[in-house]
Amino acid sequence: MSERRIAFVSREVYPFDSAGLGNYVGFAAAALAGHADVTVFTARRHEARYEELRAAGDPRLPAGVRFEFIDEPHGPEVDYWYTPLQLWSSRALEALVRVYPDGGPDLVEFPDYLGEGCATTQAAQTLDPRLRRTTVCVRAYTTAEMCAVLDGFIGADRDTRLVCELERYALRRADHFLWPGGGVLDAYRSFYGATGIASPVEVAHVAPSEAGGQARAPADGPTAFLYVGRLERRKGVQNLIRAATMASGDAWSLTLIGADTATAPLGTSMRAQLELMIAADPRIRLLERVPREELGRHYAEADVCVSPSLWECWPNTVLEAFDRDRPVLATPVGGHLGMIADGRCGWLLRNGRPETLAEAIEALSAAGGGGEELAAIRSGAPRRRFQELTDPEPVRERYLELAARELRRRRAPRPASRDPLVSVVVPYFRMEEFVAETLKSVRAQTFGSIETIIVNDGSLRDEDAALWEIAERFGARLVVQPNSGLGQARNLGVRLARGEYVLPVDPDNVLLPTFVERCIDVLERRPEVGYVTSWSRFIDEDGEPLEGGYQPLGNTVLNLRSENMAGDAMALIRRRLFERELRYSADLTSYEDWLFYSELRRAGIEGHVIPERLFHYRVRRASMLQGVGRQRRERLYGELEAHRREAEVEWMPSSV
Repeated sequence: MSERRIAFVSREVYPFDSAGLGNYVGFAAAALAGHADVTVFTARRHEARYEELRAAGDPRLPAGVRFEFIDEPHGPEVDYWYTPLQLWSSRALEALVRVYPDGGPDLVEFPDYLGEGCATTQAAQTLDPRLRRTTVCVRAYTTAEMCAVLDGFIGADRDTRLVCELERYALRRADHFLWPGGGVLDAYRSFYGATGIASPVEVAHVAPSEAGGQARAPADGPTAFLYVGRLERRKGVQNLIRAATMASGDAWSLTLIGADTATAPLGTSMRAQLELMIAADPRIRLLERVPREELGRHYAEADVCVSPSLWECWPNTVLEAFDRDRPVLATPVGGHLGMIADGRCGWLLRNGRPETLAEAIEALSAAGGGGEELAAIRSGAPRRRFQELTDPEPVRERYLELAARELRRRRAPRPASRDPLVSVVVPYFRMEEFVAETLKSVRAQTFGSIETIIVNDGSLRDEDAALWEIAERFGARLVVQPNSGLGQARNLGVRLARGEYVLPVDPDNVLLPTFVERCIDVLERRPEVGYVTSWSRFIDEDGEPLEGGYQPLGNTVLNLRSENMAGDAMALIRRRLFERELRYSADLTSYEDWLFYSELRRAGIEGHVIPERLFHYRVRRASMLQGVGRQRRERLYGELEAHRREAEVEWMPSSV
């Protein structure tokens, strides 16, 4: 059996970043090296540091792991994407295809944070042959959306909404959602809904020992509590200080070490708020973040480490404490539930209230130095728990099993005998300059079972006379209707269509040869999908490429109401959907495709987007988008919203 190929994609990675996410990515890659062909894809900003460490033979660079660097988004190109992170996601897909040109790695893992896996997940959903051997996994670390909620503020700005969309798409559409244990899966399902998470697989994290587990004997004097981590609302630091100032007596001390964040009310400094709460309490110290190599001394001076978070995924600080044989007092949330064996290597609080935490501080400090209970726990149990939690062997087995599992169920090709008829509908109005090129691109499709219907929407000038000859030349059926608008022209073409699938094609756009075949493959093999479209490339009136294109996500996004992220009208659609009284609006002069996709969503019908530029969208000086669309966007959006609201109401009584 050939060596399994496993890829990790993350902008944060150890040893270039030392936060929890970056640590876990680097540690997992190192644990798999020697058992699989492992490649880490990360940001170009790390390349110089990588070369420096490699030249020095630094042991922090895991032996046998290849690093590939991806350019980070910048410059004018960013303006054509929903968010720079979507562009990063696209570049990650391109890098995977470049490094694995024969069908992708066996397994690729992305962090859920910031939706880095969105484009690759789109490719897998649309059966991209370049990923035919690949299992796409998204690993739980805590999404930016969850962080924002737990930090007490989630912005209503466009960028925030779009990052949430990328995260939600990848979480729902990946092949597997990897979670480390404890209460993590339940929390994600509660936050995103039962259908918002991909097929879950429990895979623990690995972490190397940094301290050797050297314990010190219990000391007389106050019980020393230690918090290590960012001073952040979601980390529960406000509750910790509330609890500490409630706790009575002076048989304890509390030290907090961490960087400041702007997560206090009104986006102000958390450190400043904590300092006000602490006032002059001599039992509490608030220190700045210290270098990693100095943390060992602070752990050695502590009796108990505290993790008071509102929610945690799998906190690396708990593992660091266990590694140094320090018990942990923690809230009963997320990963804590899987990490802390209550009463054996630490204590789980009954709840997250400050009063409960204050009671625990008082109980553990009642006899000075933590008493007999703390002395018993500190006799090697936390260190043994560290070894149990970070054993690399079961983690390796699970990754390799996942990589092999997907090889046994590779997506079968579409049966060659199945060539359903596709009806291409071309609405025409004063497009004599471009329509021949459009029809030529239809004829050039690699999928051969196609009929073409041209609907002339009352365009009867002398210049339009050539349309009859053009239609005959390309074997298209030509019909004429009184001028009724784009929506009605498409609707007439759909009524005349004989095909099982319908493809609206505007008469100035150009299909690449594989567009229909790629869309057919998805619809034929995924009966639950209603339509398939793709990304596009902008071209000018002469057919020359322009900067940018359109990269939609599909019609299941939450933001669909305020922005068309569903796709271009150029989409292969099941014709039976139009038999359910779905059709294009005859009233709207623009956005009729947006409304159509919204109606599909309301009917529970979803569409997918191939993340490749499989057609060219012509940007004309006199086009509807350039003219009516940009000058009267507010009016057009208002009309669109009115039509949505109208469709959501039963205007006739049920008795009629």
